[in-house]
Amino acid sequence: MQEKFGMRPTIIISDLLIKNHAAIANSLCRILDKYAIKCEILETKDIWMRDFMPFLLDDGRLVSYVYDPDYLKGDKYNNLRTKIQPLKEHINLVLDGGNFIRLGGKAIMTDKIFKENPSKTKPEIIETIKQKCALNELIIIPRQPYDMLGHSDGMARWIDKNGVLINDFSNESKSFNDRLIKALKKYGLDIKFMRYGEGFFSKTRDWGAYLNFIKINGLLIVPVYGTDDDYIAIEQIKKIYSGCSVETINLSEIIELGGALHCIMAEKFG
Repeated sequence: MQEKFGMRPTIIISDLLIKNHAAIANSLCRILDKYAIKCEILETKDIWMRDFMPFLLDDGRLVSYVYDPDYLKGDKYNNLRTKIQPLKEHINLVLDGGNFIRLGGKAIMTDKIFKENPSKTKPEIIETIKQKCALNELIIIPRQPYDMLGHSDGMARWIDKNGVLINDFSNESKSFNDRLIKALKKYGLDIKFMRYGEGFFSKTRDWGAYLNFIKINGLLIVPVYGTDDDYIAIEQIKKIYSGCSVETINLSEIIELGGALHCIMAEKFG
């Protein structure tokens, strides 16, 4: 996200994060306090705040949407569905916040958005989101074939308005990597890569989650997992985001549940 006039947003986390993952919550709160960033706690049914909380726009508006993703269908997931009442600004489409990465007038989403809204045409879906979120461009990228969530926030992150950082998926699938690059180059974006060694990606170790960081003004909080790859990832991120202060937090117990740092936080102004 891009901060309003340099203001720092208030970070929102779930009460369940504090109850069930106290060490992570405490570490996160210490980092936020160090940089004088406010943190609020919200009672929810799920720790994945990003998925259901409204989008924060640069002018301070919050935009709600229909949070009814296909990966939470069935009665067994009733305990995970945290519903947000529709706001004045509302997108009448099924989507979730993990698949919305915005900077200013541009946003990136995977093509999962089309599957979630089969009654709408692709142009209708794109135009609706662009209008409601004050976007000039909505960039659609392919989702990873085995990712049932279809989120973009572990695949691509903005460096600046003309540049994106993506995982180098070539070790996993050259054809998918080529499709991802093609989709981004269509919009004239400068692409930088997070590179890993052979065998880094697998169906059980989809750790694009190093990109699942949170950026607040000049602060970057990056998840690490207590592995040898942490150093490789952090050194690349520090080089690419050279103007930022970088803090790390161990998210190893969270990643096992299917998400990382960006997933457990939402923002608002004020």
